[in-house]
Amino acid sequence: MRVLFLTHYYPPELGAAPARLAALAHGLADRGLEVTVHTGFPHYPSGTIEAPHRNRPLRIEHDGPVRIVRSIVYPVPNRGFARRLANHTAFAAGALASAPASGPADVVVAETPPLFTAAAGVAYARLKRAPLALNVSDLWPESAIELGALRDGRAAGGAHRLARLCYRRARLITAPTRGIVDTLSARAEARGKVVQVPPAVDLDRFASIAERSPRAGAPLRVLYAGTLGIAQGVGVLLDAAALAGPEVVELLIAGEGPDADFLRAQVQARRLTNVELLGPVSPARIPGLYESVDAGVVPLRDRPVFAGALPSKLFEVLAAGRPAIVAARGEAAELVSNAGAGLVVAPEDPHALAEAFRRLRAAPEEALRMGQRGRLHARAFDRASAVERWRELLSDLTSYT
Repeated sequence: MRVLFLTHYYPPELGAAPARLAALAHGLADRGLEVTVHTGFPHYPSGTIEAPHRNRPLRIEHDGPVRIVRSIVYPVPNRGFARRLANHTAFAAGALASAPASGPADVVVAETPPLFTAAAGVAYARLKRAPLALNVSDLWPESAIELGALRDGRAAGGAHRLARLCYRRARLITAPTRGIVDTLSARAEARGKVVQVPPAVDLDRFASIAERSPRAGAPLRVLYAGTLGIAQGVGVLLDAAALAGPEVVELLIAGEGPDADFLRAQVQARRLTNVELLGPVSPARIPGLYESVDAGVVPLRDRPVFAGALPSKLFEVLAAGRPAIVAARGEAAELVSNAGAGLVVAPEDPHALAEAFRRLRAAPEEALRMGQRGRLHARAFDRASAVERWRELLSDLTSYT
C-alpha cells in the first residue's frame, strides 16, 4: 500500500505534531507500507529556514524508508493571525502545484489544523485518484473562535463552510479524543466516518527513567514541555510559581511559541528566580528532562472546546513515571483522576496550581505512587498499538476503493 501524508509540520521542526507524524510514518514503513510525506521546508516556530535547508519549489529527501517531498513555503514566525494564514495558504498552494512529484498514492492522509492543509488534501487526493483520510487533531475554526484569534464573522463563516466541505469529501476522519469524535459525529457531513485513534507515546523512550519522589526539604521541581501558545495559557504557571515561592517550587519551561517573548519578559520583570525558560528542546532531550524533575504540569485555557482535549505532553509525563499536575477540565482531567496519576485543579487558577505544588512537595510518598500509577496507565497508549490501528484503518479504506 502506498500512503501519502500531507502535513504542514514535520521534523526537524519541533513539537508534538511533527514528532507524532514522523513516528507514525516510520511505524507504517516498518510494517511494509510505502510511505511518502509531503511537507514544507522546516521553519516552525521561528519563521526562519535554517541551513542546510533553503526555500525552493521542490526538494525530495529520504529519511530511512520514508520518502519526504518538500515544497515551497512562506516562512513566518508562529504569531500573528494574518501572517500565519498567509503561511498556511502558501504551503497548500505549493503542495498542490508540486503534487505530481510525490508519485502515485493509494490513500492520502491530510493533517488538520491548519484547515487549508485539509482543503489542499481534498484536491490532492482527487489528483491522485485516491481516498482521503483526515486526521483532526484539533477542531478548527472552533478553537480559534473561542480563543479570540478569529473574530471576523464572515471569515469564521467561510472557515466553517470550508471545514464542512473537507469532512464531506473525506472517506475516513480520525480524531484523538472522545470530545472531537462526538462533535464531528453529530454533523451530517462527517457522520459514520469518524474513528477515535487515541494519543500515543513511545514507552521505550522513557523506560530507563528511574523512579523519583520529591526530596525532603527541597523545592518541588516541575517541568512544562510543550508549545507556548494561547491554548495552553502558560502564563498561569508563572503566577503560580510566584505565589508558591522558590522554597516550594522550581519550574522548568521547555518549548517555543507565540507567548515565548511575553514569558521571557515576565520572568525578567518579575524577577522569578524559581522559573527557568529552556527555549526549544529537541524530542531526544525530553526523557532526560523528566528524569531530572519531580512532576510534570499540563495547563489548558478554560474554554469549552478544550474539554475534549488530550495533550500529548500529558502522556509523556505518565510514561516518565512522574505525577501529572493537570490544570484543565474535561478528558485530560478525567484521565488523570481515574488513574490516580496526579492532581487536577481548575484551569487558569494560579492559587489552585500553587496549592498543588505545595501538596506534592509535602507528600513525597504519595507523589511516588502517583508516578507509578501513571507509568502503568501509559501502557494503554503505547505507540506500537496506535501504528497498528492506523495500518488496519488504511487497509480497510483502500480495500473498498
